[in-house]
Amino acid sequence: MKVLISATSFSEITKEPEDRLIDAGHDVIRNPYNRPMTADEVAPLLADIDAVAAGVDDFSAPSLAQADRLKIIAKHGAGIDNIDVVECTRRGIVVTNVPGANAEAVADMALALMLAVARHIPGGDRTTKAGQWVNTYGVDLCGATIGILGLGRIGKSVVKRCRGFDTRVLAYDPYFDDEFASSHQIDRADSIDQVMREADFISIHMPVTPETRGIIDASKIALMKSTAILVNTARGAIVDEDALADALETGRIFGAGLDVYAAEPPGDSRLLQCERAVTMPHVSSNTPGALLAMGNGVTDAIIAVLSGQRPDNIVNPEVYDR
Repeated sequence: MKVLISATSFSEITKEPEDRLIDAGHDVIRNPYNRPMTADEVAPLLADIDAVAAGVDDFSAPSLAQADRLKIIAKHGAGIDNIDVVECTRRGIVVTNVPGANAEAVADMALALMLAVARHIPGGDRTTKAGQWVNTYGVDLCGATIGILGLGRIGKSVVKRCRGFDTRVLAYDPYFDDEFASSHQIDRADSIDQVMREADFISIHMPVTPETRGIIDASKIALMKSTAILVNTARGAIVDEDALADALETGRIFGAGLDVYAAEPPGDSRLLQCERAVTMPHVSSNTPGALLAMGNGVTDAIIAVLSGQRPDNIVNPEVYDR
C-alpha cells in the first residue's frame, strides 16, 4: 500500500520509522514541496494513497475530496487542528496522534525562549559578532512567577524545569490536575486573566479549539506587566498576532518568544520585524528523541490500520462504529 509522508521532519534525523514502513511492504511517497502543503496541494496527492504520516499540512475537507483509498491520517505530533476530524470520520478515515512524544523537547524550547528573550541572547550574539560591544539589561528568570496556560504533558514538563530556577508557578487549565499541582507546589489560577496580570513569564500550552482560537487578544495582553515575556510553543492561532506586535513595537511588554504562527511559514508577519521578539521556525520537536518517538508512534498506527488492526491513540474512535 502507499503511504504519503507529508511531515517534513519525519525522516530528517532518523530513518528508522520510514524503514519500518518499507520493511512492512509499503511504498513511501514523500512531500514533494518539502514544506507544509495547502489543501489544493494535498488533494491530488491523496488520490491513490492508503495512509498519511501527517505534518501541519492542510487536511481540511477540500483536501480529502479525492481520498477514496485513504484509511488513516496519523499525525506526527499531538495537535490535530489542521485535520478535519469530522470529515475523516464521515469518510471512514482513522485519525491518530502521538500525545506526549514531544513533550520534553517542546518544554526545553519553551525554557530556551524564556532565557533568550530575557537576556537578549540573539541580539547580543549578532552585535558582538559584528564587532560591537553593546550593554543590554535583561530580566530575572530566577525567582520569577511563571504563568502556565495549559497544564497538560508539555505544561507539566515546563513546570519541572522552572522549579530549578526557584520560581513560583501559577497555572490555568479548565481540567486542572490537582494531584500534580499539589506535588509540584503550583498555584491554581481562577482565570487566564489572573495569569496575564501576575506572571513575569507566560508560557502557552493549550490546543487550538473554537474556544481558544485568538483567546490571547489585545485585552489579555494589556493585562501583562511591562516587564513580562510571552512564550508560545503551542499554536500560533491562539494569539492575536497584530495585538502582540502592537505591544512589542510600543514596548508595552518586555518581549516574546515564538516558535509557532497563525500562518506557517509566517510570510510578512509583523512579528518577524519586532526587535523584542525571538522567532523560531516551528522546530520545538526537532530533536532525536522526540522525532524518533513521534515517528515510531505514527508508524505503529499506520502499520496497525493497514494490517486490519486497531491502533493506539485514536482521535475518532467512532469511526469504528461505522
